[in-house]
Amino acid sequence: MMKSENLYDDSEINLFLSISQATVSIRNKKDLVDFIQEKLKKVFDFSDLAITKFNLEKGIYKVFLEHCDKSNQHPDFNDIAFCEYPINDGLHNTIMDSETTVVLSVRELIQNGMRHFVFLQDAGIREVAGIRLLHKGEVFGTMVLLSEKEGSFSESHRRLIKNISSHVSSAVSNVIANEEIEKKEREQSILLSLSNQMAMVKNKDELFEVIDNRLKELFSLKSFGIILMNEDRKTHRAFLLGVSDEIQNSTDFKNIVHKDYDINDGIFNKVLASDSAVIFDIENLQEPLPLYAQFWKKKKFQKIIGIALRVADNDLGCLFVQPKEDFEINPVLNLFKGVSSQVVIALSNIISNEKNASQLKEILSYKEHLENEKSYLLEEVATGHKYSDIIGSGVEMQKVFHLLTQVAFTNSTVLILGETGTGKELIARAIHTSSPRKNNLMVKVNCAALPADLIESELFGHEKGSFTGAVERRIGKFELAHKGTLFLDEIGEMPQKLQMKLLRVIQEREIERVGGKETIKVDVRIIAATNRNLVKEVEEGKFRSDLYYRLNVFPIQLPPLKNRREDIPVLVSHFISKFSKSIGKDVKSISKLAMAELKFYQWPGNVRELEHVIERSILMANECVIKNVFLPNNENFEGHEQSGIGIKTIDENEKQHIINILKSCNGKVFGSNGAAKILGIPHTTLYSKIKKLGITKSEIFK
Repeated sequence: MMKSENLYDDSEINLFLSISQATVSIRNKKDLVDFIQEKLKKVFDFSDLAITKFNLEKGIYKVFLEHCDKSNQHPDFNDIAFCEYPINDGLHNTIMDSETTVVLSVRELIQNGMRHFVFLQDAGIREVAGIRLLHKGEVFGTMVLLSEKEGSFSESHRRLIKNISSHVSSAVSNVIANEEIEKKEREQSILLSLSNQMAMVKNKDELFEVIDNRLKELFSLKSFGIILMNEDRKTHRAFLLGVSDEIQNSTDFKNIVHKDYDINDGIFNKVLASDSAVIFDIENLQEPLPLYAQFWKKKKFQKIIGIALRVADNDLGCLFVQPKEDFEINPVLNLFKGVSSQVVIALSNIISNEKNASQLKEILSYKEHLENEKSYLLEEVATGHKYSDIIGSGVEMQKVFHLLTQVAFTNSTVLILGETGTGKELIARAIHTSSPRKNNLMVKVNCAALPADLIESELFGHEKGSFTGAVERRIGKFELAHKGTLFLDEIGEMPQKLQMKLLRVIQEREIERVGGKETIKVDVRIIAATNRNLVKEVEEGKFRSDLYYRLNVFPIQLPPLKNRREDIPVLVSHFISKFSKSIGKDVKSISKLAMAELKFYQWPGNVRELEHVIERSILMANECVIKNVFLPNNENFEGHEQSGIGIKTIDENEKQHIINILKSCNGKVFGSNGAAKILGIPHTTLYSKIKKLGITKSEIFK
């Protein structure tokens, strides 16, 4: 072992050759430690060695490699030895500025302010010798030898340390370069593996799995969050979060997670403005802070890393991660940036897929809406109601027309009151066709014609499987009438349990399908009609008072036909023209006697009854003038007895009329020459009437 100064002088050339050969083979830190053990400790009397690496830009150094048999016995060794320290500490700046070996006592260093060297003194270290390490003429670190006694490093030792420093510099440079290469290869391998996984991501759940399993392990993360900008480009909201169950179940978290935040909140905008990762020291964040950052502080997060997620120049949002307390952040920041690029690719695919799915859903919904609209319009065409069907010039009808002009161009709810057959639906349609909503549908719901258990589904729609028989999703009348008008006929017949739901829809302007969880906004004007006395119904507890007041915004009372007899001639003329054309008879007028009968009659069925009477009279007429009309319970005119007509009820008249039409069509119900077409009603309605009136085949074909 070379301990005498003369021996060093005599064998320097052999030593240099030996060291030179040894350093050439060094590739990693282990090789470097073995070199120290085998070569340097045989030459110099020291117990510990530390090689440091400088960050000249930041003015700090950190231990790159240590071989400390003595000082690592100190209990605080790990907490002190591997921290970052300023280069200008009295030792390292002295070494960096010197071309020769620097030797200083630990006692002097402590006295000069290097308090973190107290642990070396406590561990028994008394003297240090240091030499700077250079690569291509630039200082990049130091080699420091630590001895347990002062005076360990003579002049020849110092000269020898300087002479071998170039070999050590070369060896350390090789190790650093190899580590960089290995690091980049490892990063490339990670990114390639991650890229393959990200390429397979199709939805949020799959992205969550990749980040939760791979990134948490790779970067030693406690939690993460992907925060995206909203469409308004002014706010942002959480898109995907991976946090602990404890945080997820906390009330504070639930209160902040679904909120929208201004993009210029002091956190989000800082990350967006940076091309690299931004590290936030949570304890030192300055108020005011957004709620989510206040939450970080409250939960005592130490650090949060944020990096912008962008495609080309288009900002999507930010990725935030919370590293574990013992995780070293800086060495992986570049890798973190590469990973964020992979996340952006997956995120772009997800957003694109979601947009495609949303557009497809919208197209299918629009298609469904069009199909429902087409079906509804075909039915409306079959019934053939037009604004011009409202006939009347008398005082009573002029009052009605005046009210129509007052309300038609508004969105106010209208309640139409009147006896059966007074034309409530025609008035509703007149309001709709004169309103700004005229280019959209007026959808009719007859509350009296539907079973109580189907009204809710009819109004609000239902999801597939929501009840027995719901084999597919169906949109309700409220959705069908969106941007248009919903006509609730016979509103007084609505079951009370549904009155509350209807009231809520009118107030909130939103619905939920039966069996569905999604809230759907609707823009619908409500027109309701009834032949009942709703005030009395409210008093008797049969109709909700709050719903009544919601509907009774603009009431229109339709007069019965017996109160507007002056309109009967005009109505008769209209119906003669209408049915003569559809039936195919050349009937043009009515006799004075028949008209007198019509004016004298009390018309319990109002205009609808008059319409049916004229239709039947045309069917029974043998000339171009109606001479006989068929009125039930009219004993005031002997003409009926003389002609053998007899007295019949409205149902009997309707039954006979339908039988006559069916006979003329040879029993054919629907089609271009069918009875339903001639009668001007849907074939389903005709089937219902045949069943209700008890019409048999024998009556048609006898």
